[in-house]
Amino acid sequence: MRLIAPEEAARITSMSNKSDTSHHIKALPIALQAMANMGFAAEDCLAGTGISPANLVRDSADTPFTLEQEFHFHRNLLSLTGNTMLGLLLGKDYRVESYGLLGYAFLSSSTLRHALAVIQNFGPLAFSPFDIAFRVEGNKGILSMRPGLTLPEDLFTFYVDRDITAAIYGSQGSLRRPLEPLAVKLMHTGSAQQQIYERHFGCEVSFGCPVSEVHMDAALLDEPMPLGDAEASSMVQQQCQFLLSRVRGGGSLGDKVRQIIVSRPGYFPDIDFVAEKLNTTSRTLRRRLAREDSSYQDILADVRYELAREYLANSTLPLDEVSVLLGYSAPGNFSNAFKRWHGSSPRAYRQAASS
Repeated sequence: MRLIAPEEAARITSMSNKSDTSHHIKALPIALQAMANMGFAAEDCLAGTGISPANLVRDSADTPFTLEQEFHFHRNLLSLTGNTMLGLLLGKDYRVESYGLLGYAFLSSSTLRHALAVIQNFGPLAFSPFDIAFRVEGNKGILSMRPGLTLPEDLFTFYVDRDITAAIYGSQGSLRRPLEPLAVKLMHTGSAQQQIYERHFGCEVSFGCPVSEVHMDAALLDEPMPLGDAEASSMVQQQCQFLLSRVRGGGSLGDKVRQIIVSRPGYFPDIDFVAEKLNTTSRTLRRRLAREDSSYQDILADVRYELAREYLANSTLPLDEVSVLLGYSAPGNFSNAFKRWHGSSPRAYRQAASS
């Protein structure tokens, strides 16, 4: 694993990271609230990043945000607090419900085993620079994190501490009983503060490991989740898949429009709403989409068609409920639209998918 000095951050941003990480801006309000609770102003935390508090209130999907800006932001936090172990504090504020669709997918999972598989499948939506994996070895479940992006040396400990803490404490309140790790392994060399880390995590902690890990009792994995809902889980995971494909595929305007359309399960906004989110007008949005040989109606139809196929093939929802979820006022309108898309009725498609 190669670490870089602060002055190399801009070059690394452009050279080593192929996925779109602009969605990481959604993690800033969580850290800003934690810093505010410690008495630090948002303006000071954001100084020099090119991001203002107004950008975050508007939550504009079109606000440029790079890894260089993210690194600058977190350096500000470390400088303001003077606390080299700040990641341990901030990590507790990254609750699972803070992650939008990914959080909904976790909460609606049937068991903790299923929920952790969801995190593995859609890890890039978690605002983390690490690749997340989950496995079971004997009587232990192991959640692991290895670098997915090249991180600056001065921020490496912060990111490790923050994300491992979030993995342990973020699910508190969403499980039938708190997650109590059996052991924690960390990639950084923080053994001089071993007692602090072991008090923080409540278990044995090892340092200088090739991969960061949280070990847990495998007996917990098949306990039912309090908010488990198989139908909701299937729907939200499909929408996570939409977002993940856009994160991995880059950031065209059409991709950003799709992200906004699928960001609220069961709600399909009009073009005026989407244009406002993109900080533009509907007229300008139409013109810019036309340059990509697309249109808002084409994108909306594509999203509805993809979701319709998922609901019909992988759920037992009645057709009238599928119609409502896709934003149609009457089942007949949905049926006619599906026939145009696929050439067969929704009922025939479901029968063929289940055979």
